[in-house]
Amino acid sequence: MSGAVLIRGVALALVPDANGALRPDDSRHDLLIEEGVVARIAPANRLDGDGVTLVDGDALVALRGFTDLYGRLREPGPPGRGTLASETRAALAGGFTRVLCAPDTDPVLDDTATLELIRRRAAEEPAARVLPMAALTRGLEGGELAPLATLGKLGAVAAGQADRALEDASVLRSAMQYAATFDMPLVMTPRDAHLGADGCAHEGAVATRLGLPGIPVAAETAALARLLELARDSGCRLHVSRLSSARGVELVAEAKRSGLALTADVGIHHLFFTESEIDGFDARYRSAVPFRSAADREALRDGVRSGTIDAICSDHAPLDGDARLAPFPACAAGLAAYDHFLPLLLALPALLDLPPSQLLERVTDGPSRVLGLDTPESAGAPVEGMTADLILVDSGAGARTPLSAGRNTPLDGVGNLAECGLEPAPLTGAVRLAFVAGEPRLDTRRE
Repeated sequence: MSGAVLIRGVALALVPDANGALRPDDSRHDLLIEEGVVARIAPANRLDGDGVTLVDGDALVALRGFTDLYGRLREPGPPGRGTLASETRAALAGGFTRVLCAPDTDPVLDDTATLELIRRRAAEEPAARVLPMAALTRGLEGGELAPLATLGKLGAVAAGQADRALEDASVLRSAMQYAATFDMPLVMTPRDAHLGADGCAHEGAVATRLGLPGIPVAAETAALARLLELARDSGCRLHVSRLSSARGVELVAEAKRSGLALTADVGIHHLFFTESEIDGFDARYRSAVPFRSAADREALRDGVRSGTIDAICSDHAPLDGDARLAPFPACAAGLAAYDHFLPLLLALPALLDLPPSQLLERVTDGPSRVLGLDTPESAGAPVEGMTADLILVDSGAGARTPLSAGRNTPLDGVGNLAECGLEPAPLTGAVRLAFVAGEPRLDTRRE
């Protein structure tokens, strides 16, 4: 498939059916891609198909590609946990045409050589675009600042500390002031360096019963309060990454009401799972950001409903098969998310009682605004003139072949969330075609 592409008779929006499951709406359109952009959108069968590649859009919906604000792509890094090739292809199958790459690679993304390696390797892969996130400090060790201005000029679109706490408030303040001088957003996960430093689960009833060291909500909120005050002092662009608690949502909402310009996201699994899932020492739910109480989960959902939470990210963390063999406190943290992201996202409108367009905004417009990227304000729908980063989705499709190297997920083989003891919701939806800048990069129509 090359040159101009005409997608014939495709829907441009998702609507709920009588049971709440999502389906393409009844209106159909022709969508013409030329020279990397969406050149024309017209009612079905109105555009001339001569001299172009035709794609049958029947039963599919065309959506803008998603932007992921937190994904671990594992390259450079140890073998077995994924590569840029495997994880960017899995990201694309999950709906993401752009991925903000976490800086906790090996070596850490804190110098020009590592950044150039990632950019070069990503350019070789016909999959999702990679947006590098620079490490805020050298080696993520919280001492010397990384050369953010230089890394920004070479393509880093944000900076952060990954899952590492930054203990020194003076270093953090200097980093914020430094980043503010060239308007680089800081993607910061609120985590205290001491509270719950040895914890492996939410400090609650389940961890107490299992005898697991806990991570209290205060570990998030104490760090978050400091981040908010220093952001106010420095004027930096702060993005709060992967909230987990009701009090954290409250603090972000209060800061926004006070006029502080900040944004926030939540990992998609935190809108579904709670501390209950780790009962029985189930390491499939061992997350770097702990799953907390049902009340915390409901507050996160409310934050998405209200717009306090601007975006939903994957928090993708592929691991090899040996990573979960150790006892729960010692096993590696993280859940692989890309292979199941789209079905989880399509389950949310019914669970949150939100229109599908509002959920799509949290993976399209919202993340783009966080990073300061040009984006049409269209709540996930394609518009004429936009870069043709598009996904064609079959919302009723069942399970498909996993593409991520990580199998550290509790959702393989699950057709309905009720099978995991959660609220009943079917897990359906697959990307059939994906285009990045008009170039076809994924085609699963024959699977």
